[in-house]
Amino acid sequence: MDTLNDLNERVDAFVGTSSFDTPAAANDQAPIDVPAEVHEDIVASVDFSEVELADEFTEPQVAVTPNGLLPMEPLPIDGRLRKAALRMPDEIEEASGFTLFGRRIKSLIYTTDVAVIRNSNADAVFAVYPFTPQPAITQALLTVAECPVFVGVGGGTTTGKRSVQMAAVSEMQGAAGCVVNSPATAEMVEHITNIADIPVIATVVRCDDDAHAKVRAGAKILNIAAGKNTPQVLRELREHYPNLPLIAPGGKTPESIRETIAAGANAIIWTPPSAQQLQADMMQRYRKMKEDATPVISRDDVPIIDQVAAEVSQVENMNPDVPIPDEVIERVASIHERVEEHRANRGLKPSLHGFFFRGKKR
Repeated sequence: MDTLNDLNERVDAFVGTSSFDTPAAANDQAPIDVPAEVHEDIVASVDFSEVELADEFTEPQVAVTPNGLLPMEPLPIDGRLRKAALRMPDEIEEASGFTLFGRRIKSLIYTTDVAVIRNSNADAVFAVYPFTPQPAITQALLTVAECPVFVGVGGGTTTGKRSVQMAAVSEMQGAAGCVVNSPATAEMVEHITNIADIPVIATVVRCDDDAHAKVRAGAKILNIAAGKNTPQVLRELREHYPNLPLIAPGGKTPESIRETIAAGANAIIWTPPSAQQLQADMMQRYRKMKEDATPVISRDDVPIIDQVAAEVSQVENMNPDVPIPDEVIERVASIHERVEEHRANRGLKPSLHGFFFRGKKR
């Protein structure tokens, strides 16, 4: 078999000696026997980025069941009472994420509330609080969390040897990573990376020499906390570190989350509502349900139990010297009979109101 160089020489000779202007020249030229085999050094690739698939190939697959067409993918599993009440915004799924110990992380919930942590579907917990780090708090968070927990070890109020010791203790407790605040120095980051075998998440506010020094010191992840300038700082850092995991708060709206992801964030830090806000919303719904379920009482309707008791008490408290109209006695007695029938059906003893009506009926 001809080699690739031999094949190229034969093709060049054919192109150089052939004339494509006149059919006669083409007819006079003898055909060349070109081998069909492709040399093993030739690598072919096909770009399918511009290929549009038909709708039948992009629609989700379904299965025919006695209950109709059901999706082929497994159904989500939730408990009868327990379920992820706090779900991360859907826009976070558009992030690329980063891999930590074989686990893909796209969303981090920013809270230290154990009830919120337990009832969320976040990929990880971002547990940073404005107090000096304490192992007891870290242990409580790790006890309730069902996902990796990144714990704060200082950098502002708590610095130096104390932060390094906290990082070592956090690793022993089971933390997935330790977070240092923006005032932490590159030297402290280096000390932590030398003693702890969990990644250091360094918080930065600008793309400056301090951020670059922390990366050189061993920070594996950068947390960008630049406020309204977060997207701009993300773009600048992404130019310098195309493969370094970058995380950042995504704001409160879907648009801000998408903007943060487009600027270069691999994962989004999401701040959930507090337990007090959730409880207030729940009580508001309960009050609304109670209002919607309360029937409108008119003179012709049979009152509810509370109103029966109120009306019976009103009749009992009337002055005995004042004659009670017969229609009032009949109406109250009819209400009492219904109440007693309801109590009997529930297996309850008769009420004391019966003694009053025995002497008042006509």
